Amino acid sequence: MNIRLIAFLLFLSLLAPTLNAQVEDLNINIPDGPQPWSSLDINRSENQFQFAIVTDRTGGRRPGVFFTGVKKINLLQPEFVMTVGDLIDGYTQDVPELDRQWDEFEGFIDSLQMPFFYTPGNHDITNAVMDSVYRARVGPTFYHFVYKNVLFLSLNSEDQYRGAGRGTISDEQYEYIKQTLAENEGVRWTMLFMHQPLWLQNDPKRWPDVEALLAERDHTVFVGHVHHYVRYMRNNGRYYTLATTGGGSRLRGPALGEFDHITWVTMTEEGPIMANLALDGIYSEDLVTEAGYDFISRLSNSYPLRIDPLIVDGDTFEKGRVRAEIRNPEDQPVFVQLKPAFNFDYGFYVPRDTITVAPNSVEVIEWELESRRGERKVEELAAQPLSVDLTYSQDGSQMTLPFSYYLAPDKRRTIPTAEKAPRIDGELTDWADLPYSFSGADPNSLQVDWGIRQDAENIYVAAKVTDNSIRVREDLATYQQDYVAVVLNAEPMATAAMRKGEGWYRNSFILAVSPETDEVKMKTQYEDRYEFKVPYKSRTTEDGYVLEMALPLSYVREIQGDNWRHLRVNVTVLDWDEGSDEKPIYHWQPDWRGSMNEVGSGMFFKK
Repeated sequence: MNIRLIAFLLFLSLLAPTLNAQVEDLNINIPDGPQPWSSLDINRSENQFQFAIVTDRTGGRRPGVFFTGVKKINLLQPEFVMTVGDLIDGYTQDVPELDRQWDEFEGFIDSLQMPFFYTPGNHDITNAVMDSVYRARVGPTFYHFVYKNVLFLSLNSEDQYRGAGRGTISDEQYEYIKQTLAENEGVRWTMLFMHQPLWLQNDPKRWPDVEALLAERDHTVFVGHVHHYVRYMRNNGRYYTLATTGGGSRLRGPALGEFDHITWVTMTEEGPIMANLALDGIYSEDLVTEAGYDFISRLSNSYPLRIDPLIVDGDTFEKGRVRAEIRNPEDQPVFVQLKPAFNFDYGFYVPRDTITVAPNSVEVIEWELESRRGERKVEELAAQPLSVDLTYSQDGSQMTLPFSYYLAPDKRRTIPTAEKAPRIDGELTDWADLPYSFSGADPNSLQVDWGIRQDAENIYVAAKVTDNSIRVREDLATYQQDYVAVVLNAEPMATAAMRKGEGWYRNSFILAVSPETDEVKMKTQYEDRYEFKVPYKSRTTEDGYVLEMALPLSYVREIQGDNWRHLRVNVTVLDWDEGSDEKPIYHWQPDWRGSMNEVGSGMFFKK
């Protein structure tokens, strides 16, 4: 073979991957080996297009909703917009009033960045005067167009002025529909728009004949009027009643078909694909700006609400007084709303549930929390949920920051003084008792007993985990297998009580340890966070494993000072049993990072 020909063929073979990648409007070099994309079959064709549908604006009109829909359609950029009617309030023969209503509506449509195709509803045409105004301002009450070989039919279900629930198709309109369909037999799909669901109504005149014309062709029907969304499979097609774009609704949610929405239709080679987009689920690109995010972060991180823990002496609680500070660090007032949830265990008596806090100031509020059934053991009482909304003005609009808390009385606990410093050897022989305990879902499978002590140098913690199945592996990280963890926060009371374990306890001390076995070395998590050394030991026993650790008291003093008074503590275990893929995590107090975190839970006081 000619050497030049061989060289040319070799060149083509090397060039082929690049050539194959040159789909129209796509230029990409294909690498050797794996390719970082699933396909180069771009999802588009010359016949594919997208349009939006807005539904009822009136009939119990809620001001502002429809124009919100207009602005959000501009974000979506469909090729055009259809409607199913009820555009004005109507139901009048007062021409100046009708003109005023149409002027208002057309002002909304003037804001659209793409064409809008009208369809009348019963609020738009109910009498001859309204019909005349509609024709003078809008044009024909029924019409059609073809776009990319799809027939769009906009019909008038109000052509005999019978009003709500009694729509019709007249003889004249039927003949127009019949002729239009006959002239467009070759279209790939037919889209029909009208206001009332005539297939659900009595005596809709020529509508059954229209359905007969549609039966043998691919078609979809969109209507409004009923203000709730339903899909009907009928007449070899799909018929939809759409919900609202501002019309009256109980707004019980999408599952009940009651929501404000835009219908988004993609016309593909195979037919239309529909998506219903809730108005409150479409956001512009400036939803949160850098300045807005800084504002939110600054407020959230400042702990604007600081609640004192409700500490009781003894084992029971009957009633107590809760004190809270509301801090406003901003140069504008904040509106605060307290929303305590009902609780069978407590009466929650807030003297005022709405408060305005002046700029750069602090407001103190106190309220009573009382057991509904008299004196009860603390551990028998559930936590009291409290929601708090803080509302500020931001960028010309109202911004509400929601916070949620759980409040519960807690026993006063003291940290005993160790007569002799425990040896950190994992033997627990220096611990006479471990007074605090919790268990797993099955107490016979997992039980944790633990204790805390102090001396002049350290805070000591010991835990005995009774576990009938211990699983640790060399190839797994600590958090992936059996471990016990100690979390300790030494910040001032008002701050420590409100902490939620932010940033994996970046403001607290935390140490998680998996036990040492004959085959696997002891493993830790978070030890490398600290510049100081924390002695610890965890090993297996006949019925589980143990942990001992000594946290230098210098850590606490550095935060609270030499006259330190309190610590907030929690203990956590992961329980991974043989034969199970589940790895449940249990806590002595509610997980600080969880939704059920209780304000100030696990507080200990210096003896």
